[in-house]
Amino acid sequence: MSTDIDRSGGSPDQPETEQRPARWRRVVNRPIVRWAAVLAVLVVLVATWSLARKALIFGLAEESPLALAAVGFALLYRLTGLINVAYAETVTLGAYFGMWFNTTFNLNFYVTLIPAALSAGVLSVATYFAFFRPAKRRNVGVVELIILSFGLSIVLRYGLQLIFGHEQRYFKVPFQKPVMILGYGVPPFRLTALAGVIAGALILYWFIQKTRLGVQIRALAGDEKLAQVSGINPLAVTVLIWFIAGLAGGAAGAFYGVGASVRPLLGWGKFLYILLAVLVGGAKGLRGAIIAGLGMGVLISGLTLAIQGQGLYSEIIVIVLFMILLKVRGNRMSEAGKV
Repeated sequence: MSTDIDRSGGSPDQPETEQRPARWRRVVNRPIVRWAAVLAVLVVLVATWSLARKALIFGLAEESPLALAAVGFALLYRLTGLINVAYAETVTLGAYFGMWFNTTFNLNFYVTLIPAALSAGVLSVATYFAFFRPAKRRNVGVVELIILSFGLSIVLRYGLQLIFGHEQRYFKVPFQKPVMILGYGVPPFRLTALAGVIAGALILYWFIQKTRLGVQIRALAGDEKLAQVSGINPLAVTVLIWFIAGLAGGAAGAFYGVGASVRPLLGWGKFLYILLAVLVGGAKGLRGAIIAGLGMGVLISGLTLAIQGQGLYSEIIVIVLFMILLKVRGNRMSEAGKV
């Protein structure tokens, strides 16, 4: 009889590689570790207060649409279980739709948000019926669907270049005197955009969590067969999800476009951040995706300021940090994008 004792702290049948994430979570969840992390963050903020407040102001003002786009992508990710690369073009199309309504009909930017978001939502539903639904009915695998979405993304991107050209385009917005916040000037429309993004994200969160249609969306995303048994129409709810996702992505694109410029690669340049925000924050639901989107914007802004405007290096650092976080979180990422 063997007298060896298993001191690994886990089940004898459980591989050691699966026990490590559990051990790490137990360590991280200890109150003393959490309070130490909070204290460390406070010390860093006090030591770099000038940089921190500037990053907070400009990060929220410039990158807040990331939170709205992350909410829409989280819905699709949870429903379809795939990384819909073409969602990047939904964001780009929202910017182009908004710019077109603004410059062609001389509409106020805030008025153009409505037709721009609605147009992006309708186009999102159209792509579902034209490409993704037929593929699903043929039982196409997840990898093939990702390739399909990537191809659709390329077609939409070069289609926009064919129609609008390669040059950057701009919204027609009147000059506004900056509003001073914590010693820094911020254009009023950026503050309004921040308020609109946060309000839109919270409305979507409330709709998904509190309304009857939201319950049906969460039920379908959780278990499609059980949802059908409960009397839910899968097609109607799926179309609604694709429309809401397009609505959110289109509005985010319009906010991005008015803050800088409208260009064919606008959504593609933001897609990786959208994906990371959903993977990291989506495990806590839409609320987590919103917080992760806003936090990522502040982090990008802070790193860009810290390394003297070298945006490429700051983006690389952000990606590496989030990859480390994903690695640490381990198997909990299976719930990413949960609505």
